[in-house]
Amino acid sequence: MRFEREFFYDEVRDGFYIPGIMKRLWAAELTILSEVDRICKKYDIPYYAVGGTLLGAVRDGNFIPWDDDIDIMMLREDYNRFVEVVVKELPRELAFNALEVNDSFYRLWAAVGKHVIGFEADILKKYQEYPFRVSIDIFKIDELAKNSKDELFQKQILNMFSVILQIMEKSDKNMLLHKELKEIEKLLQIQFDKGRDLRPQIAYFMNQIFQEFNGEGGDWLAVMPFYIGQGICKYPKSAFENGKRIPFCGMQIPIPGDYDTVLKAEFGDYHKKVKAGGGHDYPCIKKQKKELQTLLKGAWDPDYHFSEEDLVRPKIQNFRDMVLFMVESLMSSQKQFFEEYSRGDISSCLLRLSNMQEEAIAFGNSIEQKKGEGTNSVSILEEYCDSLYQVYRTLMELKELNKEGEERGEKNDRERRIEEICFLKDLSPSLQKELHRILKKPSYYLKKLRVALEKDFKRQVVFLPHSAKHFESLRPLVDALINTEDTECKIIPIPYYDKNGDGSPREIHYEGENFPKGYEIIDYRSYDFATELPDCIVINSPYDEFNPVFSVDARFYSREIKKYTKRLVYIPWFVTDEIKPKSEEDEKAFTNMEYYVTVPGVFHSDLTIVQSEGMKKAYLAKISEFAGKAIKKKMEKKISGAGSCLLGEKEGQGSKEVLECFRRFLVKK
Repeated sequence: MRFEREFFYDEVRDGFYIPGIMKRLWAAELTILSEVDRICKKYDIPYYAVGGTLLGAVRDGNFIPWDDDIDIMMLREDYNRFVEVVVKELPRELAFNALEVNDSFYRLWAAVGKHVIGFEADILKKYQEYPFRVSIDIFKIDELAKNSKDELFQKQILNMFSVILQIMEKSDKNMLLHKELKEIEKLLQIQFDKGRDLRPQIAYFMNQIFQEFNGEGGDWLAVMPFYIGQGICKYPKSAFENGKRIPFCGMQIPIPGDYDTVLKAEFGDYHKKVKAGGGHDYPCIKKQKKELQTLLKGAWDPDYHFSEEDLVRPKIQNFRDMVLFMVESLMSSQKQFFEEYSRGDISSCLLRLSNMQEEAIAFGNSIEQKKGEGTNSVSILEEYCDSLYQVYRTLMELKELNKEGEERGEKNDRERRIEEICFLKDLSPSLQKELHRILKKPSYYLKKLRVALEKDFKRQVVFLPHSAKHFESLRPLVDALINTEDTECKIIPIPYYDKNGDGSPREIHYEGENFPKGYEIIDYRSYDFATELPDCIVINSPYDEFNPVFSVDARFYSREIKKYTKRLVYIPWFVTDEIKPKSEEDEKAFTNMEYYVTVPGVFHSDLTIVQSEGMKKAYLAKISEFAGKAIKKKMEKKISGAGSCLLGEKEGQGSKEVLECFRRFLVKK
């Protein structure tokens, strides 16, 4: 089978986050299903989608987002024909497992699956780069008894077997197990081999009892394990008449003619979407991942491992910081100048003025090197230098006048300063007023310079989306910032590449030309992060190398990019339904948070803005589970539940709240 590459990327559907590795699992299952479908077509063996597979096919032509398997069913007589041909027809990497062919098998349904685990190149390629074992389940449909009493007796016998299986799960119930075994052996006139695993023997007898009324002309059918255990999956025979095929993930799969009745028999009101089932072993890859790591002796490790060093923030000072610091330094010098003047220390004032002018000239040269000629800041600096010169010349003239009025004779510094103060006080009011006007002129230009520098050197915010589609989660924020006078926005789409099942890179993609028209898109190769050191960088791909399906270019990993900015902000490209960590219905959703919460970008970022305060709590619960309570406490200040731009103008959670949160963070000291 072939899939579009977009099929494999993480997505949110029906409010549920589906990680890319789950997409690969689905694709591998569909590939196995295509083999089963080929065999069934070849031998004219009917089969039907069942369970979540049927439900997803009917609803959306797709998997249910929180489902992780494919289920099909066959009428018993069709299944028996399938058993006769399947083994010889399957390719070498697939195996058929069932009670009929394996005396150690003990599940009450059959399975066709890929039994190899690892990175064998041709197997990986065929099964969509999914390196783990994977199978699809085949359930058998049997007839129920015509007589309700016979059906009740059959249920009672099967329930006795079910009780034995439940007892076997508890090793401290050996006496009770022995009693139950003896009772059923006597009732059915059978004998268990106590020296062998009891589970396959019990499954064998249950499978025989399932078939007891086949061929007797009953009107009802059932998938017996579910019918006995849960009272569901009982269907009229007519439900399987006039079967048809419908689209499902790029292929056509068969469904019962009266699929409505079949779905109601399992789900009741199947139109209502319910994330049922709890976490259990979801997703099914967890144990196999550990197995493969053991098999490869640590040579493969696909998981992010947190280190407290990831929370360390490198100190960054960009050119804007330096120019604003420089103007503050000049203002400080100006203040010291007035203090010296008020003390009558004209000599110190003159020396300071010379130093201030030299600093201002060097400052202007630096700005011209960065911005080129013609900036307003440099023009004001030139006026500032002129005003310093006027102050210097005025004070020199006063100093000369004072000298002419001095008596001849030697005087110490203190005596000279006293005379200078007296001399300044003796000036006429009009001269003093004019002198103060000249002395204050540099302060005026410094204030003006501060305003000009804020305009010439706006706060620079760089957005690093990798996907044009995901830009929508940032677009309202970008639009708002573009319209502010003190912020310069740069949109720099970054390259990303698909990954093979072993993590090695495949095709590289760049979507810069796919972004909405009307925005200036900057080529990532032309922007020098080390020189620019933007005030803030915004990412919306937090995975670094730990997404199993794709990765952004390593230069743009969060741990690298935070070296070039004072503030790194992560804004998710998605919103999900609200997740309550302790809710059974949300167990799978909370489990899947490990794919987008316990990833590097969340920990390296100085701020993560999530869709709500409730989701902030869910993030922190997952972080606590992953890294401990102490790290959770540290992360509380680094995560905001302000909202999401994807929620539009939703009161208290929309674009307005995201902008306000972002602005507060951007301008804080």
